[in-house]
This record gives sequence, structure tokens and C-alpha cells, in this order.
Amino acid sequence: MNFFEIFYKEVWISANTSAVLTLVIVMTKRWHGHLSNDTHNGPQKFHVLLTPRIGGIAIFIGFLVGWKFSPQSLSQLLGPMLIAGLPVFVTGVVEDISKTVSPFKRLLAALVTGIAAYVLTGYTLNHIEIIGLDGMLAYLPVSILFTAFAVAGVTNAINIIDGFNGLAGGTLMICFAALGYVAWHVGDPQLAQLCMTMIFVLNGFMMFNYPFGKIFMGDGGAYLLGFILSWISVMLSMRNPHVSVWTPLLICCYPVNESLFSMGRRFWNKTHLQGADSLHLHSLIQTRMIRPHLSHLPAWFQNSLVAPFLWLYVLLFALIASILHDRSESLMIAYACSFALYTLIYWLIYRIKAV
Repeated sequence: MNFFEIFYKEVWISANTSAVLTLVIVMTKRWHGHLSNDTHNGPQKFHVLLTPRIGGIAIFIGFLVGWKFSPQSLSQLLGPMLIAGLPVFVTGVVEDISKTVSPFKRLLAALVTGIAAYVLTGYTLNHIEIIGLDGMLAYLPVSILFTAFAVAGVTNAINIIDGFNGLAGGTLMICFAALGYVAWHVGDPQLAQLCMTMIFVLNGFMMFNYPFGKIFMGDGGAYLLGFILSWISVMLSMRNPHVSVWTPLLICCYPVNESLFSMGRRFWNKTHLQGADSLHLHSLIQTRMIRPHLSHLPAWFQNSLVAPFLWLYVLLFALIASILHDRSESLMIAYACSFALYTLIYWLIYRIKAV
């Protein structure tokens, strides 16, 4: 299949659906804003205006339209994923509206989603190319649970980085592009088309999220897209055995490293592992680099400047993963480098005096 054939014409219907519904949500917030608007309370709230956080609904409907109009070979992949993703999506939307769903319940929903994905698709991580662990993963129950926890981890990680205009959306688009390229390169056009569908639907939302921040994807969108990213990552290696399982991990290294670093920081500080704080890397970039030097700029513009810094980090390792997709040892070293670089960047920015 020619590379450009993965951009099947029906994908434009999905993208337009997402864009139109996102616009409708933005234009009608005066009627639903008392339920859908994000609050200003919390250590990670940097926006100034009340903003709808239910963009995930437009994204989900865009995916549904994509499933309806896509070729059968693609709809057979997308349909089960959307069904499996319902627990995290519904739980996330309820949180977006009620603001009362605990992090534990959302994590539990992510685990249920991971198990449901196995039931509907049959894919699990049965090896990670580490001696000892691979022997354990040969047992199906262990493989299912390990996969569910890995999926829940990535799902939650996307929600963690959803802190500034375009940050999560742009990161996801880069990750899906890299996964799609590798899938096409190794002869899996259906998975490549699935990734392109994700990108086009996300683009419909991003038109209003970046740079102006007129709408947020919310927990519903972040958890749904995090699950889809993690499950495509599972399928890429399981459908194509010569693609290392470390390829998608390196592609997704930014949200994964942010999540691991956050848990380590909170454990060290003896705070709740699932609590919120303002010490994420994206928060530090805003408060210790952008705000002190660009305080004269509008708040929405300051917020939109955070994402490009981290997109470069994501893009660097996504490119490396795409090139080394069948070289596990090199990918392991590259992942270690990604964590070391993240740690160095974090340390350098953290040392800057807060304003």
C-alpha cells in the first residue's frame, strides 16, 4: 500500500464531525457551562476564563463516525476499542461534569478497560524482552493482568500531562504519527489507518484547543485517548512480532516518564501518590521560565507556549523509536536516555527560583 493510501477519504468525515461538535460545545457554553466548565481551584489550574472541559465528547463521537464510515478492515479494529474504552470514557465524563469521581475510581475504570480490551481483541503483552519477566508473562492470567496495569498506567499518564493548551493533544498526535509510520513501514496498513484516524479526529478538537484554549479534552477525552494510545501500542508489537515492545514505550516516553517521576516525587515527599500538585515538568516550565520573562503576554498565550517545549522532547524520541523499531537493546538504551534527559531538564528548571 502506498503511504498516502492510509489517508482514506472517509477520515475527513470523522475530522469534520469532531471539529463541528467541538465548535458547538464552545458556542453553547452559556447553557451548559455551569456543569461543563472547568474550575479555577487546584494547583494545576492556570487558565483564566471559565472553559468547557467536555471536549472528549466531541472526540468520542468523531471516533464513532469514523467507525461507521471506515473500511471494514479498519472498523473491526476501531469498534472493539471504542467498546472497551467506555468505562474510562464514561467515568471521565462524569468527573468532568460532577467533579466528584475519585482518582482511585478512575484508575479502577482504566483497569477494567484494559481487561475488556483483551476480551474483545485477544491481544496481551506476552513478552517484554526481560529475562525472568518473560517467563511469567507466558502464563495468560499474568499476561492479562500485566497488560491491564500497563494500559491503566499509560491511560492515567495522558491525563497527568493534560495541563496546558495543546500539550496532551499535540503529544498524542506525535505518538500516533510515529506508531502509524512504524505500522505502515512493517506492512500493517490497517493499524496505520487507525492511527491516522486518531490524528484527524484530534485535529478537529485541536483547532479550538490550541493555542487559544477555548475548550479542554477533560478527563473523558484524556482517559479515552490514553487508553487508545496504549492499546495501539500493545497491538503494534503483538500483531508485528519483529517490532520490539520497546518501540511504543519509547514513543510514549514523555507521558510515561512524567507519570513515573510524579509517583517517585510524591513517594519521596510522602504525599498521596494520586494527589495533584504544581511540580509537574509542564507546570515548572510555565511558572519558572515563561511567566517570569513573558508576564506581559496574555495568559492564554503564556499557557500555549508550554507545549512546544515538550513537543520537541516527544518528537526526538518518537523519531529514534521509528528508526530503531526492531532493535530492542538500542531501544532500551534510548529509553534510559529519555529518562535521564527528562531528569536533567526537570532538575535544571526546578533550580530556577519560583516567581
